[in-house]
Amino acid sequence: MSMTMTRERRAARWLLSAPMLALLAALLVWPLALGVGTAFSRDRLSELAVTPAGFDNFATLVSTAKFWTSLAFTVAYALVVTTIELFLGFALALLFDREFPGKKLLFSLMLVPIMIAPSLLAVMFRLILNENIGLVPGILRAIGLHVAIFEQRSIFTTLVVLDVLEYTSFTFLLSYSVLQSLPKEVFESAAIDGSSGLQTLRRITIPMLRSSIFVIFLLRLLDSLRTFDLIYIMTGGGPGTSTQTVGIYIYKAAFIYGDFGLASAAAMALVLILVPLMPWIIRQFDLEGGRS
Repeated sequence: MSMTMTRERRAARWLLSAPMLALLAALLVWPLALGVGTAFSRDRLSELAVTPAGFDNFATLVSTAKFWTSLAFTVAYALVVTTIELFLGFALALLFDREFPGKKLLFSLMLVPIMIAPSLLAVMFRLILNENIGLVPGILRAIGLHVAIFEQRSIFTTLVVLDVLEYTSFTFLLSYSVLQSLPKEVFESAAIDGSSGLQTLRRITIPMLRSSIFVIFLLRLLDSLRTFDLIYIMTGGGPGTSTQTVGIYIYKAAFIYGDFGLASAAAMALVLILVPLMPWIIRQFDLEGGRS
């Protein structure tokens, strides 16, 4: 009787999950399979026929200096912005982890950047920083400063600052949520024992949040490695190709040069770079779940 019930439950689970599994296959599995097939094909706008290419696209990708340059820029950019955003987000979370006048209003304002579409925010930044009509260049000229925001020597700093303004709210929200989940009794005991705020932070808060901080760092890092809209709208990958990310390289390969096979191969290469991080992230989630 129990075996019959178990089989019926398993059948019911599969039956109830079938619509979601079908939707998942349509939205994820089929496009992924199509992309893999394209990566191993010679698929160009200049040629009518699509023919098998084996590993030719990957060989071309490996021998292309622009791909390695874009990959190096993407990794460097992602590490810099993620580190700064994690530090600022955690610091702001510590600041908001207490009661003070106007907290609710300021908290809502902190979340505004992640409520705006990244492409729209990038357009706003582009207008504000425009050398002819932009507010920021106008203010700088008024106080006697002449800063070429979009020149080679300053463009990386400009992009980092804009990314930090846009995504610090993401790390702040996650850090704040984790801080709120910590047991208050531990901090009350530390205060009774005469522990200072800095000692509590160094000896209690950070050790308890170490794995959560790493998870937040990796989540933001994975997202920043896929950066496209902000940089593409601001610079288009320029000057030259100095700010070209892997995402921009893939876009140009597909929609400017019409080589869909090469673009798919580059996308697969990026996925293969990111995949090794996923088991570690999942393991960290499991550790957090076990502690709670």
